[in-house]
Amino acid sequence: MKLPLDRYDRLPEALAGIAPRDIRAVFPNPSLVFIEGEETQPLFVSTLLHGNELTSFSVLQHLERTCRGARPPRSLIVFVGNVGAAAAGVRHLDDTPDFNRIWADGHSPWHDMAQDVMDEARRAGLFASIDIHNNTGDNPLYGCVNALRPADLQLAAMFAPVGVYYLNPPTTQSIAFSRICPAITVECGKTGSAEGNAAAIRLVEEAMRLKAFASAPPPPGTLDVYQTVGRVLIPEDVSFGFGEPDAQLTLRQDLEALNFRPMAAGESWAETQLSGMPLRVVDEHGHDLTGDFFRRDGRALRLVQQVVPSMITRDRQVIRQDCLGYLMRPI
Repeated sequence: MKLPLDRYDRLPEALAGIAPRDIRAVFPNPSLVFIEGEETQPLFVSTLLHGNELTSFSVLQHLERTCRGARPPRSLIVFVGNVGAAAAGVRHLDDTPDFNRIWADGHSPWHDMAQDVMDEARRAGLFASIDIHNNTGDNPLYGCVNALRPADLQLAAMFAPVGVYYLNPPTTQSIAFSRICPAITVECGKTGSAEGNAAAIRLVEEAMRLKAFASAPPPPGTLDVYQTVGRVLIPEDVSFGFGEPDAQLTLRQDLEALNFRPMAAGESWAETQLSGMPLRVVDEHGHDLTGDFFRRDGRALRLVQQVVPSMITRDRQVIRQDCLGYLMRPI
């Protein structure tokens, strides 16, 4: 089965008057929009990979307004991704994969569609790629890079003073695009954040106006960079909660509030009624690193070493579909 991938030469004016759940009235299928600009080397903007993360929808509407009747300072290729999930108001539909996990290592109609997008991007000779997301937990604004190159770090510093270098999971859009151009994922806080919407729009505008990237990384003090060292998973057969005493895994109630705050070795993370280890930590290759980060102390799960958590969420659906969060170290 071949999934449709529609192509347009402009953003439809109808975008201006619709809500995110009406997206299929404008884009019935995943779509690529090619907009000619003053600088011919295009900026790639990836939107709505997750249907309930709506800062990228605000960016779409902004670009439609600013490009209507005027050439942007740089050509654009805009990918409008999981329109079905956006229409339903969910991260992804139950019968489809996560659109930010289809950019490597798979054989399905969705992987084939992602490969078609990659092929067109390669042929276009991109200037840079920006993938726009929101968090479900409390986090600062930050930019994620997958290569510690000056251009990628410059993009991160243009967005926010906090950056994350990650390679896990290895199937994301920005990892794939980092192999062909400077690439960043921007995490714009929770959906509906005015600060996050403004920061994403500002980054896209500045990237369109940028003539070239600097040859050196951002100056010291400009960008605090962390490296993701593990992804925290809760097995499907383990019940969990935040403070609920009847769950097999009882996570700290304030865990989400600890995002981007150092946690020392020995700090408690959770309590468990089970005899084994009720969560897992894996690296980008799926290797189990649980023992490097957690140990049992009676019923308590304690950290083996100092880490900085990120993207910890209380959203049960996200935890089941993706993960509880990530563990980082400062670079």
